[in-house]
Amino acid sequence: MDSESFEHSIEGLIQVDDGLHTASFQQLLSETIFRSGVLDRLVEAQKLDQLDIEGAIHAYYNIVSQPCKVCRDLGDSELSRMYLSLHSISLEESLKIVREYLIAATAKDCSLMISFRPREDGDPGSAHNSVFLKSTNQSFDYKVNFIDLDLKPLKNMVYYYELDQKIVSCYTQMEKMGHGPSDFS
Repeated sequence: MDSESFEHSIEGLIQVDDGLHTASFQQLLSETIFRSGVLDRLVEAQKLDQLDIEGAIHAYYNIVSQPCKVCRDLGDSELSRMYLSLHSISLEESLKIVREYLIAATAKDCSLMISFRPREDGDPGSAHNSVFLKSTNQSFDYKVNFIDLDLKPLKNMVYYYELDQKIVSCYTQMEKMGHGPSDFS
């Protein structure tokens, strides 16, 4: 949808002069996101991943009772010795690490849906889940929901590790060529 079409599509929602609908909608959206605290809750879930995939993969191999292919590939390196302690933790601790990693991965890949309904004049409604847009002198009820929250499957752990290694490899190659991430933004 182009900006003119979007501007026209929200005319019935936001009562403001022509050309100001999009800016007012952006204010409404940002105020709603702030007021709802939805991003704080999202970050809490994303922070459950304490070890990243490079640590969680070792806990995964504990759970599936297979020799750790990552340690085998690392050989007798300092990195291998650093992760060795993860193979001596309890099954419960391994399950906790992997579960929290998968929850965080799900939270890093979810979508956010926000819906608005203008409040009619004189409708006191609820003070909760409502926002007042000062620039238009309008009140809105809102709902905020996360969608696409299907928990990532345990079998994807090896895939996530391999993907992470490819990303690190590409980043390292870019740095060697004199390109940093800011060169591509």
